[in-house]
This record gives sequence, structure tokens and C-alpha cells, in this order.
Amino acid sequence: MLGLSLLLLVTTISSCVYGHYVFSRFLFNNTVTEQWEYVRNITLGQAIDSGLWDQYMPLYDIYSPDVRCGRGATTSGPATRTASIVAGDEVGFVVGRSADEVGAGQHSHFPLARETMKQINLILMLRYQPMEPYIIYHNGPGQAYLSRSTTDDTTAYEGDGDWFKVASLGARNATDWLTRDQTSINFTIPETTPPGQYLLRVEHLYVRYPFGTTQFYIACAQIDVFPPSSGRKPRMPGPEYVVKFPGAYDLADAGIDVPESIYDWPNSNLLQYKAPGPPVWTG
Repeated sequence: MLGLSLLLLVTTISSCVYGHYVFSRFLFNNTVTEQWEYVRNITLGQAIDSGLWDQYMPLYDIYSPDVRCGRGATTSGPATRTASIVAGDEVGFVVGRSADEVGAGQHSHFPLARETMKQINLILMLRYQPMEPYIIYHNGPGQAYLSRSTTDDTTAYEGDGDWFKVASLGARNATDWLTRDQTSINFTIPETTPPGQYLLRVEHLYVRYPFGTTQFYIACAQIDVFPPSSGRKPRMPGPEYVVKFPGAYDLADAGIDVPESIYDWPNSNLLQYKAPGPPVWTG
């Protein structure tokens, strides 16, 4: 029979990890790809509220270069395939791994014996059965950006060039988010996007109160954009749409430092929410 201390530890670990996720699968040509096939792989991260380490932990430091494509993604480009996309196509990022998986907590900071961890993982397995497909658990907006590669090879591009926003999914109504409980964040590449190689960046924000606790879930796919059959002329977005990462966001931005009414459950006043960053460029 498990001791009280072990049960308390399980409760602590499960409450900390439940809800985190990664966007590791890319959706294009009506096909969901394998994990990290077209999306740059990321490294482990630590949750500031629990101290737990794992790949699905969110990013907090928006002043780091990791805000471009996720932790360590500047070096994982060569191992990532590049998807061929026609401007005007619908694409998406699919939740490919989540904290409800068996083994959640295996990167814990707790100094536990192997047998203890086996017992904890068994309890987590029984309490949180793996969900297929995985879903976005947290409340907040989803956004997408493009950055044209400044090199001939996108796999070597670190995302230090210009970015422009092509999608923003915010509130569905006063009490619900468009992204909540969804398996993916889908959007359309503007039809007038100039041909070339790009990093396509997705982000989901778990907007939280108080200051400095908002979580960022970020990933980048490598894509090669081709002109549409419609013959529409390509054009680049104006300067009012262009930002750089880091630099586009500040922790004090209204879309990041939110009031309690936006964070507290049940949500309210969501239609007053304004996502961070520039306006959406639609082409």
C-alpha cells in the first residue's frame, strides 16, 4: 500500500504536468506528418511553478532567441524536412505530445528511486490515460508568423530576420477561446505570399495572472512556398506588419499581462482581449 508521502508527491507531480503540450506535427496537403518530421525539434525545459523538466514544458523567456522557434530549435533545422506549400493552402500545427502521456514526470527534479518512479508512473497512467488525439488544454490565443529565410538553405536559418503575422485565433465569444480543446491550430498561407523558403512559426499562449506567468508554446515548420495557380501577384507586407523575435513582445503587453477576469475560471470579457504583436497580414 502506498504511503501518504508518495500519494502527496504523485498529486504534486500530476497537477504540475497535466496540461502541457508541444506542436510537433505539421498538417499540409490534408496529411498529418510524423513528430518532428517537418517541425524543428526542441529541447527540454523547466516549469517555473513546479521545477519539473520535460520537452513539453512551456517557454517563459520571451527575450531569448528561443522565442523564435522554441528551445534549441535554431540548431535542429538540418534534421528537419522542408514542406512544399502552395500560397493559399491551409496548413496547421497538430498537438503531437502532451503531459497526459504515460511517464509524465520522468524528468522530475525530485530525487526519487527507480521503484518509486515506477509506482508514480503507474498511478499517472491510471489517472490520466493517454489521449489520442492530444488537445490544447490551456486558455489563450493561437497565432502564426512567417519569416523568409535570409539564406539559400532554410535548415540553416535561425529566424533572426523579419517576421509577419498571418493568423490570430482569439476569443470565440465572451467566455470561450477558439483554440481551447482543439487538436490543432489551422490557418491559411496568404495567396500573395512571395515564393521562397520560410520558417512558419506557431505559438499558443496560456495567458495567466499575475505578471510574468504567461506560458508560451512555440514551434516552427520549414516550408517552401510556391505561387498559386490563380496567378495573383506576390507582394511583401508593409513595415507596419513586420517584427523581429525577440523584440516583438514585452511581458507588460496587454495581451500577455492580462487581468484576472481573462485568466480566472470561468472566463469572462474575452472579447476585450487583444493578442500581442502586429496586425495580421492577409495578403
